[in-house]
Amino acid sequence: MHLIHEAPEPWAIGPARPGWPRDIAMIVSDLLPLLDLVVVLGVAWLGDVLTPLAWLAAALAPFVLYDKDFGTLAGRAEVARLAHAHAMRFALLSAMVLALGALVPQRQQLAPGVLLATFGAALALTMLTRAVLGRTVRRQHRRGLMREAIAVVGAGAVADRLVHSLRQERAQSIELLGIFDDASAPSGATAPSGTLAQLIELGQRRRIDWIVLTLAPTETAQLRSTVQRLRALSAPIGLCPQHVGLAHPYHATEVVGGRVPLCLLADRPIKRWDAVIKAIEDWLIGGMLTLLLLPLLAAVALAIRLSSPGPVIFRQRRHAENNREFDIYKFRTMRWSSDAPGQELQQTTRGDARVTRVGRFLRASSLDELPQLFNVLQGDMSLVGPRPHAVNMRTEDRLGHEITDQYAHRHRVKPGITGWSQVNGARGATDTAAQLQRRVTLDLHYIENWSLLLDLKILAMTAREVVKRTNAY
Repeated sequence: MHLIHEAPEPWAIGPARPGWPRDIAMIVSDLLPLLDLVVVLGVAWLGDVLTPLAWLAAALAPFVLYDKDFGTLAGRAEVARLAHAHAMRFALLSAMVLALGALVPQRQQLAPGVLLATFGAALALTMLTRAVLGRTVRRQHRRGLMREAIAVVGAGAVADRLVHSLRQERAQSIELLGIFDDASAPSGATAPSGTLAQLIELGQRRRIDWIVLTLAPTETAQLRSTVQRLRALSAPIGLCPQHVGLAHPYHATEVVGGRVPLCLLADRPIKRWDAVIKAIEDWLIGGMLTLLLLPLLAAVALAIRLSSPGPVIFRQRRHAENNREFDIYKFRTMRWSSDAPGQELQQTTRGDARVTRVGRFLRASSLDELPQLFNVLQGDMSLVGPRPHAVNMRTEDRLGHEITDQYAHRHRVKPGITGWSQVNGARGATDTAAQLQRRVTLDLHYIENWSLLLDLKILAMTAREVVKRTNAY
């Protein structure tokens, strides 16, 4: 199936690299306040003028000099605009510091020449840091590493004008993945290059930075159902104005491709610094737990090997982020069958005859889940997140998405070893549709309210649940 570049054009050609343009641009912008603080204090220290006035300037600099659009403008090489904006902000900072300094009694008044030299050096160095960071961002743009991968949904005249507007941007900044629509294109419009199902499948294989809908806002039912389906992917979804490409004023909440305004309908759930913090949490805590538990892992593996024939590790296909699939690792707790290794989809029940004696203890104590620490270190899972369900798992003889249309939304983040559902009583098998719906509701609450403190709270509550052995069998 070829959804990309079937009819190659200069603006569409490029490697399908998993760029992070929005997140990287914003993170670079967020680094500047820290650098400004360091620069101002460094200049004052080197000039031997580390007075209360210098500390005041350092405290104000991160707020007054902050430019949230720095990463985006730097990538577009708008150097003059960036330099002018920074000079204006620095002039405002200088005026504020001098005005406030006049109200604060100082033991030693600085000479005008010293003040001018200090402010001049600070301006030059803060401008230099921006030049270095801006050059780095532009280099990544030229290499195509920060290219925005955009998928257009809905064929028609609006989609044609949107594509035309995107073509005005430099090829290094845009990678158009195609136009996706379940219906055939109207007469005179560009034919879609794939269906919504194919777009979702594409999102499982690679990162999509923007999904842009060209549907009319009045088509409420179609718009709602389309967003519901596409929220299975952890990609921001925007609604393109119907008059895109026309000479009419409009208000936008987001801009894609540097020139196309959008109304944001759904955003990536964990992004920017939150994504960085969660990755550090997984690597740091996950790595420490793995090292500490290595002797226990070895002892459990030996017990399984001696108690029953078969492999120590049980692998099963599970749903991951963006509805992808991966092999989850667990200690084997059931009798081994060479006919269908790792393929059982029947949920475990209380008193299940398939569970071995050692396996029953491992399940009750949750020790069978420990090998998932290696899934975390491999990047397939997180310590905390919605529990990954087996592929094609059924509840009341129905698949999850047949019970609730929000089922796939829990796949917008990495699955976890533990999660908000598990510490709120929704642990174990889902025997009824009501149980599955409650688990999905709890999972979505976690996704929409994520924070580092929430993750740490869940990890602490998990220890309590393991001791209680709630619904563990």
